[in-house]
Amino acid sequence: MHNAYSRRFALAAGALAFMGLPALADLPQAPGYVDDSTALPAAKARILPPMFEQTLSSTRFLVGADHPLATVAEASDFHRTSTYTQTREYMDKLAAASEGAIALTWMPEKSGEGYDMLLAVASTSADKSAEGLKASGKPTVLVQAEIHPGEANGKDAMFMLLRDMTTGKKPLAALLDKINILFIPTLNVDGDMRTSAYGRINQNGPDITGWRVNGQNLNLNRDFTKLDSAEIRNVAWVFNHYELSFFADTHSTDGAMYPYDSSYCHNGDGWSPAATRWMDTLMQPRVYEEVRRYGHQIHECISLNDNQDPTQGYYPYRTDLARFSNQYGDIRNVPSVLIEQHALHPYRTQVLGNYVMLKAMFDSIGSNAESLKTAIAADRAKALADDRVTLTWKPGTPKPVRFTTGAYSEALSPITGRKTIKWTNEPLEMEVPVTANDVPDLSVARPAEYIVPVQWGEVIDRLRAHGIAMKTLDKPTPIEVTLYRMDDIELAGGFEPDRAAKNRIPGYEGHLLVSGTAKPIKRLQTFPAGSAVIDVRQPLGVLAMDLLEPASPDSFWSWGFFNSTLVVAEEPEEYVMEPMARRMLEQDPKLKAEFQHRLDTDEAFAKDADARLQWFYQRTPFYDANAYLYPVGRVERR
Repeated sequence: MHNAYSRRFALAAGALAFMGLPALADLPQAPGYVDDSTALPAAKARILPPMFEQTLSSTRFLVGADHPLATVAEASDFHRTSTYTQTREYMDKLAAASEGAIALTWMPEKSGEGYDMLLAVASTSADKSAEGLKASGKPTVLVQAEIHPGEANGKDAMFMLLRDMTTGKKPLAALLDKINILFIPTLNVDGDMRTSAYGRINQNGPDITGWRVNGQNLNLNRDFTKLDSAEIRNVAWVFNHYELSFFADTHSTDGAMYPYDSSYCHNGDGWSPAATRWMDTLMQPRVYEEVRRYGHQIHECISLNDNQDPTQGYYPYRTDLARFSNQYGDIRNVPSVLIEQHALHPYRTQVLGNYVMLKAMFDSIGSNAESLKTAIAADRAKALADDRVTLTWKPGTPKPVRFTTGAYSEALSPITGRKTIKWTNEPLEMEVPVTANDVPDLSVARPAEYIVPVQWGEVIDRLRAHGIAMKTLDKPTPIEVTLYRMDDIELAGGFEPDRAAKNRIPGYEGHLLVSGTAKPIKRLQTFPAGSAVIDVRQPLGVLAMDLLEPASPDSFWSWGFFNSTLVVAEEPEEYVMEPMARRMLEQDPKLKAEFQHRLDTDEAFAKDADARLQWFYQRTPFYDANAYLYPVGRVERR
């Protein structure tokens, strides 16, 4: 076998040489597929601004390189982080040393490229099943890392935290006495396997990282509603399988120059306002105090409104769309945060900032378990009771806040032709506006039910993957419903406020997104056997509305799952439609007046012969009754 392979390799290499192509050994290879041999030295070195000085006492939590459970990061002085293979090896070693406190299992689906996906369960309970964790009476916290594999600090911080909770002298054992922990160390395994020194141009370590997207080129933190990826379907499975009390998604941010190395985003007054109040009153003060005690600086999540002008302020990721991780937790009434460590700070600082932040969060959750349970119950009761549901929010009046950046100067760039910022690490305090989404925008009356026709099975399967309860019709059934005729349809863009480059090709995350105006019509619609009937008075009823109301930017309609409905199946020939239109005008003076008014007031219509014929065709019974019709029925409450 080896000799046969060698002969094939030699033949292939000879063929490439004959064609004047590079030899196989010279081609870019896995994992990074990067050829830097012709790149200038300046093109291979990150040029990052000087970072703010900090004195950290959180370094006390580090162990030496010779410690048997030292992480790859600690052993390399934070130049490296573990690959997925090393992550699995480390978790095996940690579980073995934990005296039964840590159990490892696999999530149900493999990654897009076929890798098993690891889930660690840490608990003092002997029974680490979902039922056993629930029976413990303790809050269960889900922490996920490496949804973007270049942003590995949460993984390394959790390695250290779990080690300190469960092994050796167990300095943090008291935390695990109060909570259960679910930990996904590498959510994006495919991206983690694509490692190179060129993964994160804006990041100060580690030296080699994985890649942002998965094997399908999907940004997994845009997938929590559409569920295109096995990876996020696994996260939905965790939400469905376990009784979660809290969810933390760990990231790095590569925004502007400011001294805050640590930040996290709460969810505003969105779908779970009681949980937000709990976080703001009981968790945030404890977390901020603890993080600062160890020399770190903390702030809410920051994304500048204009990266070239800090005086324009920032928006703080509040009440965003449910396609994002923490907002998905919010719409499911699981208190959730998005943790952001600042990528311009040294990787050691990022990991330690995450360590002390998560440690303080765990302590707050465990010490306030009853009030947290009360807040979750209040949000779930509200989600069941509201007759109108807000699906999107918009910015209200900007609020001024004190904010520190680095002092900066501006100069005309010969590269861009515009003024560009040069940062320093000298603090500059200013007052800037915060433009948070804090005003309800799209508000929808709750129906009694939705009915999804059986032929839209892909949508039904994804609703099931979310855990949304449904029943199916056992025979064709006529049901009085509201349907929507979609008008003013346009291709829509994605929601990427932190991405400067606009894609020139229509589409976003593998979909042709659409927007339009939904015009309701009532009909006695016969739904085929197997159609899904979704009662909206259920725990995930608000999520069902977000996914099925066509006006929602995270609906399956907006994501383009129903784009095949945006056609007219039959069209008239002019030799038929033109004489028919003449007779229609002869028989109806009111129609004639309406047509003349349109000609007089709409110049584009008057000049468009085809549009004029269509105007008449749409007023005949020959016109496609299902043209531009969103086929999901709303059963209105009586």
